[in-house]
Amino acid sequence: MIDVPALKIQQHDAVLLVTALPFEELRQHAQVDYWRPDRPEGYQRPLIDRRLAEIGRYVTEQEGVLPTSILVCVREEDPNPPRFVPDGPVGGFAQSGTLKIPDGAVLWLVDGQHRHYGVNRAYERGAGELADFAFPVTVMMGVDRFVEMRHFSTINTEQRKMATDIVDRHMVMISEREGVNMIASSKRGHKDYVRAKSTRITDILDEKPGPWRHQIQIPGVEGRDRGLFRQHAMVASLEPVHRDPWLAAMEEEDVAELLARYWRALAEVWPHAFQNPSDYRVQATVGVYSLHMVFPTVVHLCRGEDGVPEARMRGVWEVTGIRSSFWLKVDGDPLTLGTGMASIRAIAEYFRKELPKGPAATI
Repeated sequence: MIDVPALKIQQHDAVLLVTALPFEELRQHAQVDYWRPDRPEGYQRPLIDRRLAEIGRYVTEQEGVLPTSILVCVREEDPNPPRFVPDGPVGGFAQSGTLKIPDGAVLWLVDGQHRHYGVNRAYERGAGELADFAFPVTVMMGVDRFVEMRHFSTINTEQRKMATDIVDRHMVMISEREGVNMIASSKRGHKDYVRAKSTRITDILDEKPGPWRHQIQIPGVEGRDRGLFRQHAMVASLEPVHRDPWLAAMEEEDVAELLARYWRALAEVWPHAFQNPSDYRVQATVGVYSLHMVFPTVVHLCRGEDGVPEARMRGVWEVTGIRSSFWLKVDGDPLTLGTGMASIRAIAEYFRKELPKGPAATI
């Protein structure tokens, strides 16, 4: 059992305990809820080794100070949670007292994991004096995992920048909890809802047969941290899909299936570009974004009573006369040299002019 003085305050419905804990005591209880493909309910990315090393050097070699409070949460389902024993009021806005942390209680690290584990790295490498290194700690009492994740997301998006890939995952979790109510929840609600749908489509596309199978990067996930294209870039590139009413009304699985057919058709039309992707730009930003801009146009050209066959998608691109050499990094079409949105829109407009003007013939 650890007993430390604490100050209890309340902000709206949140009960906060402000205290300090020596590193040696904090490390006995701190845990991080990491996101992994087999743990989609987690919400934090794995530790970044470079940052741990920087913090370790900072507190040992430079005697650096880490004055910002670490935020931890105590979940309401904890069978043996820390508890606060009050002593008396403080100025009419708080209570002083004692925070009692029993053995085995978990303090879920919401903000400050790199500070904590950076000190831990230095400690485990011989800096024993850091056992008494005191962290300012704010304890949020009695929350559930979802609320905990929302606080993490708010801290890292509204108060400071967070990796876009993990925000995609947060939007998926929020949409699964709140559904279409997200749209009405805030001024960003609709964008966040679309972002969640695009993330799920990206995950499905990554598993479909075709040129994107296991080629979409998810940073920090072993085995999926390398690939041709980053998760968030793929998510962002799908925005035009959701502007089309017919596609926007479809289930994510069905949209992903159409996208998989589309990219398989493109791989047949431009085989060299897909066989040697490092020499071409088709699976780079300029290619993915521009081709997704015209994806709705191609889908509607190819729609028929039999759906949207892959062969028909291939046919509409074959008649354009555009070949793999268009995408070459060296000696390719000058349109593909730019990476800004103006260049991407110009390529998409060029494609629209080259594509057939009427429905494709039934194949």
